[in-house]
Amino acid sequence: MKLILKIAIFFCFTKGAIGQNLLLPDAAVASALQNHPGIQAAAFEVKAKRSAQKAAFNLPNPEINAESPTGEFYAVGVLQSFEFPTVYGRQKQVAKAETGLAQAGQRMSENELRYQVRSLYLETQVAEYQSRQWAERDSLYAVIASTAARQFSAGEIDFLQKTWAENEAGKVHQERIAAAQIRNVLRQNLSTLTGLEDLGTLLPLAADTLSLDSDFDLSGSPTIEYAAQTAKVAERQVDLANSRALPNFSVGYLNQGPRNTPMDYRFRASMGIPLWAGQYSASTKAAKAESQAAIARTQAQSQAVLLESQRARTTFTNALAMVQYQEKEALPRGQSMIDAAVRLQASGQVDYVTFLRTLDEAFSIQRDYIEQLRALNSARISLRYLLGQ
Repeated sequence: MKLILKIAIFFCFTKGAIGQNLLLPDAAVASALQNHPGIQAAAFEVKAKRSAQKAAFNLPNPEINAESPTGEFYAVGVLQSFEFPTVYGRQKQVAKAETGLAQAGQRMSENELRYQVRSLYLETQVAEYQSRQWAERDSLYAVIASTAARQFSAGEIDFLQKTWAENEAGKVHQERIAAAQIRNVLRQNLSTLTGLEDLGTLLPLAADTLSLDSDFDLSGSPTIEYAAQTAKVAERQVDLANSRALPNFSVGYLNQGPRNTPMDYRFRASMGIPLWAGQYSASTKAAKAESQAAIARTQAQSQAVLLESQRARTTFTNALAMVQYQEKEALPRGQSMIDAAVRLQASGQVDYVTFLRTLDEAFSIQRDYIEQLRALNSARISLRYLLGQ
């Protein structure tokens, strides 16, 4: 009766009680976004790019010189060179585009971190679920092995059945130890990633069965946004390369004549002619080629995200169907197998070998159920990642 009661308790095993110190997935994500050094680095990069915008109008330093053009006295002069005015405007546009690229990179880093935290949270949920199951199973098999030992001593079963029960109990005990170690490591990893010393209690493992929208808008995908912003930077680089092919100028002051030379004749001006057009043309062609490559990469990234989203949606749909099937049919069928096996074993109609094999088959149904829960929730996490959520 004690063995039957333990088996009944195990197969009515709940998914764990929720403690008061509950850590929700969104709270774990928020903590990671606040504490992770990678996010801080991305924020500093944005700050650096914003500061670099102020350096877009970068005139060369003026030249101050002293000459004696007449051989009678020294004249102090100054010379200032500058590019064609459109160059500075284009440099400003490039700097703004690079700031936008840094911001897109920051959003992509945040999205990557959200995905990592949610995935690790799910793995920890699975590990805790499995650890509790192995603990219950270990306790159950210990009772089975003890019962088999007493029956062997009483001459009710043979040595093979006793040894089989003890061997199965030993394997289950080792699985319990391994499951507990995996759970502890995953909790430590989650603690490191979120920056939380005390994780508290996680939500019990359950199916995320929220329906998917028929219109799957990928326009908010950070990876696509980053690729598009890269193409925008390359486009601004083309404009800048075209501007650099225009003349540059310089103005200055230097008295080239006697001391009494009128002020109007002490100034000078010059214009640089882009005579070597080949080098400017090559730079423009290189910038255009890079722009075309960036546009193609954006299209390729959009296609890759679309294909990945289709795979995730298919995985989600299939896993949802399997979870619903197992909850409706497979798990109850496994319970029926256990009930029948317990009755037959209690009445002596089946030996321990058959009994334990039946138990193992029922446990395999539960393991399959957990894996489908993992696949279902993992697909949902992947879809949220692709959407930038």
